Amino acid sequence: MTDPVRQSMLARMGIQSWQLRRPAMLGVAPAEEAEVANTESPQEAIPEAPRPAGKLWLLAQALPAAALLEDICQLLAIRTDEVRLLSTPPEAHWLQQEQEQPPLLWLTEADSRWPDALICPLAPGSAEKRALWQQLQPHLAAQTA
Repeated sequence: MTDPVRQSMLARMGIQSWQLRRPAMLGVAPAEEAEVANTESPQEAIPEAPRPAGKLWLLAQALPAAALLEDICQLLAIRTDEVRLLSTPPEAHWLQQEQEQPPLLWLTEADSRWPDALICPLAPGSAEKRALWQQLQPHLAAQTA
């Protein structure tokens, strides 16, 4: 830390020299400093899960009846093999990644974290099918535009 330009830049960013020397102050050898830095940074310590493929993600324990799945896929102009079954909620950055068309999310119960998701149980009644049809209308209009 003898470089005065580096010291002034770090000071302007609010990083004091004692923060950079902290591993050495704690008795950590220089070779171990990188390991300490990696364990202190939670973003690097947790590996990022891969983003699932597909155009429709279904958060459920199983797929719905084949007839319902085929009807929805036909309306959305996708194939049934483009539907991915998720066992855990999707990570927010998966849906926000840049691509030509983000995947649709299908939930069996409403969730405030995903206001744009399709909401329909796996075995819907007639009222729930009508509600699903109304939810699909904006997506169908976007496809024809």
